[in-house]
Amino acid sequence: MPRWPAWILLGFAAACAYPAVTSPPPTDPALEQYEARGNEPGWNLVIHDNRIDYTGNYGDKKISIARPDPRPSFNGRRYVSQKLTVDVTYSRCNDDMSGRGFEHQVTVTAEGQTFRGCGGERRTDWDL
Repeated sequence: MPRWPAWILLGFAAACAYPAVTSPPPTDPALEQYEARGNEPGWNLVIHDNRIDYTGNYGDKKISIARPDPRPSFNGRRYVSQKLTVDVTYSRCNDDMSGRGFEHQVTVTAEGQTFRGCGGERRTDWDL
């Protein structure tokens, strides 16, 4: 029987402990309802009614764009425009202040500044 390096076994164990959650966007963009948020500085993102609305820096910065078609990305989807890029990764996320669990990790780049947070369905079974 082969001996596996410890780092490979740890990788398998981590993959089992944090199952991927996949939830692609609806086929009709008008039906998509998605929300994400992050901290330091506080930001919020809502995808709805064929729009993406971003509020950043505790409400001081607001960007609203027509929702571009999502592109597939590594284990997720990506929305790209000149002012805003949103990466949704189908991987467990815990809010860094509250410890609340969500089904996706979200990265937002708003006019050149990048912020990280959580989005998608709330997962109370993942709370820290």
